[in-house]
Amino acid sequence: MAYDVLDDKRRTKAHKILKGRGDALQYSVFRCDLSDAERVVMQAALWEVLNLKDDRVVILDLGPQEGRAKLAIETWGKPLEESPPTPGGAIIL
Repeated sequence: MAYDVLDDKRRTKAHKILKGRGDALQYSVFRCDLSDAERVVMQAALWEVLNLKDDRVVILDLGPQEGRAKLAIETWGKPLEESPPTPGGAIIL
């Protein structure tokens, strides 16, 4: 999941919501291993904070971590920390 939030207060709130649900790859890019229910809760929390006329969120569902999702992310430099998989969850970047 990546976000582009124009307002500082909204951006900080969005970051806090995502920080509790995934690993920050960059300040505004998160890798989240979520079940369908967790994804709905996260989206609802973000919708309360964001102004969808000005802000943008991009969600890439890479599928289960055990499948293609683990191979779909390429990084250079400092390695990513591995997060434990959520049963039945999908990696959302």
